[in-house]
Amino acid sequence: METMVEEKAVDVLVNLLEFYHEKLLRAEKQTMSGIQFAQFRLLYHLTTVPVMSMSALGNMLYISKPYMTTLIDTLIDEGMVERHPDLHDRRVINICIIEKGRKKLNEVRNQMRTEMKSLISSLQKSDLEDLRTSGEHLLDIVSKIQ
Repeated sequence: METMVEEKAVDVLVNLLEFYHEKLLRAEKQTMSGIQFAQFRLLYHLTTVPVMSMSALGNMLYISKPYMTTLIDTLIDEGMVERHPDLHDRRVINICIIEKGRKKLNEVRNQMRTEMKSLISSLQKSDLEDLRTSGEHLLDIVSKIQ
């Protein structure tokens, strides 16, 4: 019985991923004018920690070292992140987001919110409320996954 519940839970997560890629990711990509999806992900992760090494960022985002260097160089040229040498290990390069990067991230998030509102605008009020409460509940549960 427990495996059946687990299988159904996995099916729900797979269905959510498929929905995300079919509908939401397309909406995200449409709103990302002037920024690559990888840049958005990188900037987002830099808002969760004050500073992170290029290697750690690359590993977390599954980005190769050469592409990571190109990505960081582009963001530095655009004034969104800074590169800092590590105080304890001169071989390590740390990256931190700066104000222009935060602003760009907020712009993209606001554009995504607008696009998402458009996607759900045809739903009934009761469906919107169910979506909100179910989504909050789902987030509570998945935050327990390690």
